[in-house]
Amino acid sequence: MPILPPSRFLTLIAALAASLLAACGSDAPPTVAAVSAEALAVAQAAHQQALQKVDEREQGFTAGFELRDDGTAVDTASGLMWMRCAVGQAWHTGVCVGEPKLSSWDQAQKAGEDMVFAGHADWRVPTRDELAGLIYCSSGVRRAPEREGVPGSCEGDFRAPTLLVTVFPNSPAHKFWSATPDERYRFAAWGVSFYNGATGIGPHTDYVNVRLVRGSAAAARN
Repeated sequence: MPILPPSRFLTLIAALAASLLAACGSDAPPTVAAVSAEALAVAQAAHQQALQKVDEREQGFTAGFELRDDGTAVDTASGLMWMRCAVGQAWHTGVCVGEPKLSSWDQAQKAGEDMVFAGHADWRVPTRDELAGLIYCSSGVRRAPEREGVPGSCEGDFRAPTLLVTVFPNSPAHKFWSATPDERYRFAAWGVSFYNGATGIGPHTDYVNVRLVRGSAAAARN
């Protein structure tokens, strides 16, 4: 077996590690180098268009978050730190670029494993109430909560996605998984649709979006 120079050996080890991560489907956020100029321009244009529709009321709710340049946002009421991009998107110069990665519920629960983002390695899927706490109805009208305490969906002339677009730029207006299983059906779990702000259950085999959070699971913003 030939003896490789140290530099060549390290290069091969790095290549092998990269291939192993790819084979395992690592969910680590893409690097800046993975973002094309065209994709970045599209994301920036879409975000600027969304910002034009932000009114004073929404600005007031946005002020409840500490927005950071590392791709995170801290809810100052609960202390929860959120990833501003959905899993699969790349954070780049203030916007989220690319398409999110759709996951089954079981896959979603593992999305934060072995992920280091913004210097933290304790990311997790939010609970139902934490995720529902991100719903923002631009119409100012929302259905009353159900008897079980499930939040109501947005009503009236609301904008999709139903969340704060300054905090979560270029977010898909679709369903996101929570970590909360359904108590009645073992094959189902709770999720939130940010198309209309509805909170409901779906089978574990549904492939939908994931957004990660870190901090106390007991602290949720109402």
